Amino acid sequence: MSVLLFDPSAGAAGDMIMATLLDLGADLEAVRQAVESTGCKLEITREEKSHIMATRAKVISDRRYQSVSEAVSILQGSSLAGIALENALHALDTLAEAESRVHGVPKAEARFHEIGALDALADIAGSCAACQNLAVERVLCRPVSVGSGYVQSAHGLLPVPGPAALEILHAHMIPWKGGPVEEELLTPTGAALLATLVDEFVPDFPLLKAKRVGYGAGKREYALPNVLRGIIADTIHVQETNAGRDHAEQGERVVQLETNVDDVTGEVLGHLIELLMEAGALDASVLPALMKKGRSGNVIRAIARHEEMEGLARIIIKETGSLGVRVFPSLHRFVAERETRSVRLEVSGQSYDAVIKVSRMDGELLNIKAEYEDSKRIAEETGLPLRIVIKKVEEAGWRAIGL
Repeated sequence: MSVLLFDPSAGAAGDMIMATLLDLGADLEAVRQAVESTGCKLEITREEKSHIMATRAKVISDRRYQSVSEAVSILQGSSLAGIALENALHALDTLAEAESRVHGVPKAEARFHEIGALDALADIAGSCAACQNLAVERVLCRPVSVGSGYVQSAHGLLPVPGPAALEILHAHMIPWKGGPVEEELLTPTGAALLATLVDEFVPDFPLLKAKRVGYGAGKREYALPNVLRGIIADTIHVQETNAGRDHAEQGERVVQLETNVDDVTGEVLGHLIELLMEAGALDASVLPALMKKGRSGNVIRAIARHEEMEGLARIIIKETGSLGVRVFPSLHRFVAERETRSVRLEVSGQSYDAVIKVSRMDGELLNIKAEYEDSKRIAEETGLPLRIVIKKVEEAGWRAIGL
């Protein structure tokens, strides 16, 4: 499978994403046409960032848009078509949804303030055209570095990540981390494009055979190279032998941590599961058990990658007072291919966006599951039972997949 991997170790912005895709080989004329059809001009240069040569994409415009409807009209009147137009409209909708939540107004009334410059819309159009032109089968992304400190905005001094960018990170479950410099590294436009273009966010580099590497330069100079790195590669499926037969294992090696407790309250156990998941556990559970001398107790169990093992064991011991944690190493965990998608549904005459989790194995669609937090939010806003909202979200997901 041909994949595109974004590595946003210095964050991401709309112009950086477009520049990275151009550096990877996207057709410049197709991208230029998309940008200029929004009423802007595009300048492409080569710049050195901390001794790394990168492509710099600069959009020139002195116009702004203030409303969602105006921005939609601009995109619909552009040269974009097919999946590029669909992605551009989705990215715009993601921005509008974030602004509406930040300011507490309906999405149709959202005002874009500092992200309303027409060059941001051109960045979206150019990036979506470039991604369509590269024609990769899947887009991956590593966790996004958002920077730290504070940023000056139209609303005054705000902490990093900014409110709109943070709303997008939360709504689309994008993994992120602070640093590595005290600057704003992730813009709302960059966050919206990642939420739209990326099929799956991965914690680390998967097994790949790189074919092309590209760098998109940012505007500023930092202590680190201010570039967004992109890699076009082929995925590699490891073949292993089992009982005399070669087969490809779709999964990963994990460890299982386990301990028994008989004097820990349910509140502490519930809190422990939250801590373990936040610290990187792949799964955590508590099972009732009959202990020695007929005492009732619980078995605490966590599944994790090897590198998370020691930290998770420390958490279990610290929170429960257990004197030891058993480790069962080198377990093989079969995993389905998973991706998250945003779907739109109508509830009581209002439109809502919700995230679904789609699972596949060997290309076969297995299941669609509603994301709990979004379903809970819609249930609270509409007054409908959570189970009904979950059903509606999953039905919208099946329709979006086309089944």
